[in-house]
This record gives sequence, C-alpha cells and structure tokens, in this order.
Amino acid sequence: MSRASRADYKCVGDALAKSFHLGYLWPSLDGERPCFFWEFKGFEYTFLGSYVSTALDYSRSAADEGTLHEVEYLSPYTRDEGRPVFLVGDLWVQDSLPEALNGWKDALGKVQLGGERSYGWGRVRLLSDFKEGPRDADGEDEVLLKLAEGDRLPAHALAAGEGVVPRGRGTIQGPVEALSGWEHVLRDSPRTWELMPVRLAYAPGAMVVAERGLDLIVGPWGWLGLSAEPRALTH
Repeated sequence: MSRASRADYKCVGDALAKSFHLGYLWPSLDGERPCFFWEFKGFEYTFLGSYVSTALDYSRSAADEGTLHEVEYLSPYTRDEGRPVFLVGDLWVQDSLPEALNGWKDALGKVQLGGERSYGWGRVRLLSDFKEGPRDADGEDEVLLKLAEGDRLPAHALAAGEGVVPRGRGTIQGPVEALSGWEHVLRDSPRTWELMPVRLAYAPGAMVVAERGLDLIVGPWGWLGLSAEPRALTH
C-alpha cells in the first residue's frame, strides 16, 4: 500500500467537510440522553477533572522553566460513584459518499479527541450503532436545525461576521465568547500549524428568545449560523 501524500490528505479533508457535519458531543450516563450543564446539577464536579504536569530539565535534575501547565479533561468515570461516562451527539452524513469515505464507521475506532493525544489521551470506542433520525424531504446539502422560543443552543452560534445570528435583535440571550483553535495547514513543512481566525459566538446553553424561533445551519465544525430560508431539520 502506497503512503498517502499531503495532497491526498487535503482532498480527503475537503470531502469530509462537505459530506459530514458533526454536532457537539455531550456526556451521558446511559449512552442515550445527553447531560447538558444547564440542566444537570453538579455538572463540573461529576464530569470534569484536571491534570498538572511539567517538562523536566535533566541537565539540572529540575523542572524545565515555563513548562508547568494544567489540562482539564472530561473524565471517563464520574467522580461521585465511578459510573462510566458516554458521549452522545448528532452526526449528519450524506447518502452518497465518495469511495474514499466508505469506511468511515471503521475509522471511528481510531479517533482520539482533544489535545495531549501523543500521551494516549482522548481515545474513544464506538459502543452502539447509529440511530437514524428524520431526513430532509428536498435532499439539500445544508443541515438545518429548527429551534423554538425557549430552546437552548446545543453548540456555539456565530455572532459576528457574514451569515451569522444577529446580535441585539431579540434572537438569542446568553454569553458571547471568542472561538478559535489551531489548524494543521499543508505547506512545505509537514508540521505547520496556524491559529484559526477568532470568531465571536453565543456559548452553548444560550436561550432562543425569538418569538418565531430560529432556523440555524449546522456547519462542518458543528458551529451554528443563520439560515436564509426556514426549512425542516435534516438528520
């Protein structure tokens, strides 16, 4: 088997962004119902933990200066009773996929989430098959989510820029925060990372206050934006 090139990596990445839309994953105690932090009392105590570490300077037999850091993580077991923690969420997939993506379910067995992956963190395992939800009758590529007044956002909703949810117009009520991250860019060096553009977004849990609700587009990264035309949820 020949080794994939950087061009192949980009081609598959573009196909993934077009054919898959992944919603946010939320912790669950039964593998069925998500535990949202705005509903679950003691969310942080139950699900979150932290780990402090530092690099060592072996020439001095001491900690390397400036490397002390803390990583917050979602624990695989609850802190109170040691119950296993599952992750549940929504994944939207096109019916017709490029041949290179046909083995996507098998590939999920190799997925690692979050940072510190070189240390073995973030390994996940698919425990049950997917449950198919309602489909959009007109078969468009866009994924649209209908939210009624009083519903809370299950993911970030972009609050600044083109095609985003307008601020200050009685649409969403809740905190706005900066959203960014590191992206692997294909350049001359195989290890080139760039900081993604900073976006302002309503945080998950913000409430829809529009009387008629909102129709939001689900982007490839799970972020929500404003839909131009109201349509039904495709799932």
